[in-house]
Amino acid sequence: MESPFTHNTIATGSDFLSRKKDVSQLVSIIADGRHAVIYEPPRTGKQSLINAALSRYEHDSGYRIFRISLLNTIDTEDCSRILEDILSLPASPRPIVCIDEFQNLLRLDGCDRLIRTLEKEWQKQDGPAYIVSGSKINAMKYIFEEKKYFYRLYERVPLSPIDENLISEHIIKTFLRVGRVVEQYQTERIYSITDGHPWYIWQIANSCFNLTKGYLTDSLLEEAIDSLLYAHTPRFQDITDGLSRYQVYLLRAIFDGVTKVSATSTINTYHLNSSANVHRLKEALTKKEVVVFDAQDIPHIIDPIFKVWLDRFYFKTGKTYRQ
Repeated sequence: MESPFTHNTIATGSDFLSRKKDVSQLVSIIADGRHAVIYEPPRTGKQSLINAALSRYEHDSGYRIFRISLLNTIDTEDCSRILEDILSLPASPRPIVCIDEFQNLLRLDGCDRLIRTLEKEWQKQDGPAYIVSGSKINAMKYIFEEKKYFYRLYERVPLSPIDENLISEHIIKTFLRVGRVVEQYQTERIYSITDGHPWYIWQIANSCFNLTKGYLTDSLLEEAIDSLLYAHTPRFQDITDGLSRYQVYLLRAIFDGVTKVSATSTINTYHLNSSANVHRLKEALTKKEVVVFDAQDIPHIIDPIFKVWLDRFYFKTGKTYRQ
């Protein structure tokens, strides 16, 4: 039987678990002719949210939707042509322009000129409503927070966590529909180890569904978690293989929960040499999109399953095993 859990396509319909507040916020921004910016880690539901909001306008004759992806845009001239097409859009019906993987502008020659051109367009009162999204958090933060492009011209739409009870209810009901049983504490385990990341949740749920014909046992659940880790091991190993020795030292400090990475005690404990070296290491790990530093300068490992993999296979601390 084909698994009912969606993890390789954009969630729609009943598979899109409610982010009502986020959808309402995005719909309101579009209706007001303003611009929205969404930057979150890969596969966390950005496109599902955008699709849910745009579905309110698909059959509205007063709007026309344009979708652009910069995923494979590596040529400045190609991007310039895309921008020219955007700038020449007719004012009516009102365009809604969605640009995905927006941070990829940074890898183009003359990216500042391209961004400034688009910035002027955003300043027009009667121009298109823009929704730009990106999956590289630090690159997007560089554009919108550090360089302050588009200053005061947009509203950020952060993704709210998907409610754990909704996740549990959805998994339990889906199992029951075909006569299979999963307990709530098991769905809580799935939610906890993935830190509520929907893509990973549905991968584990999918494995659990395929592994059991009746009651889901704890051993099968752990087998599903192990299967997820093994599936992503090549990707995670590529990340760690690309780190220098000192970058690994800083990553270990962050993994251990250190919040003040430039403190003398941290530098001494983790052999980081100096505060100047820590600054360089922070830049390296953020540029590689391994960690993100929040508004209080507290570091976080971006990918929750990478953190579990580090625990079990790299640093081997065993914190994430079921006690």
